[in-house]
Amino acid sequence: MIKIMLVDDSPAMLRLIEGLIKTEVELDIEVLSFQDASLAKAQFLSISPDVVITDIDMPNVTGYDLIEYIKSVANTPILAMSGSSFENNSTDTILHCSELYGADHQILKSDLAENFSSLVMEIITAITVKS
Repeated sequence: MIKIMLVDDSPAMLRLIEGLIKTEVELDIEVLSFQDASLAKAQFLSISPDVVITDIDMPNVTGYDLIEYIKSVANTPILAMSGSSFENNSTDTILHCSELYGADHQILKSDLAENFSSLVMEIITAITVKS
């Protein structure tokens, strides 16, 4: 079974992504959803997920903070996603910055319907080939 930690402060986005995973990824997967990134960070080591999917723009503990922490303690693949823009920074810039913090993959929330499932399958395939 593949464990996916999903982190987003939007309950609607959590439901949408869980739905995409459950209907489009035809593998034995357990999705552990967190609306609070600080809670996800605190439970990361005990959960030991195979993949982390995280939003970037969240209150208190941002996706950047979470990515940086995870990469400091594990080599877990991370998919960063965003639909936000800050001041003069576009969503593409925000996702590029996630790479600098250690995210392995990025996706715009506007591309979830078209590209999410194939990207998640690509990540999972890479994990299963390694083990």
